[in-house]
Amino acid sequence: MKPTAVPNHFQTAQCSECGTGVARLPTVVEFDGQEVHVFDPVFCASCLLSLCERYSVDCANCGGKIPPYSQVGVLKTGTGTSQFVHMTTACSTVGSAFHGYLGKGSLGDFYQVEAC
Repeated sequence: MKPTAVPNHFQTAQCSECGTGVARLPTVVEFDGQEVHVFDPVFCASCLLSLCERYSVDCANCGGKIPPYSQVGVLKTGTGTSQFVHMTTACSTVGSAFHGYLGKGSLGDFYQVEAC
């Protein structure tokens, strides 16, 4: 009996940094005691870990690292700069009314959340 081919409905994605094939999404790495999961953009594990090491920022509340491609609370300072906090119940209790997306080395759009 001749074996039949099984169709592959899952295509290998390409790492947006190095071009290596990525067979499973999300890419998951351990960084600074936390699991980082990224679906989009696509990265291989070694590139994602490298990006975390280069572009993470310090949380203004707990001092821990916030990896890139994370949701963040945004705190405005008196000097016009922004500080960031983890979007967890432990860190976002500082009352930040602005929430955004930390990308690769920069803050994407952020929005003011109105209190009820």
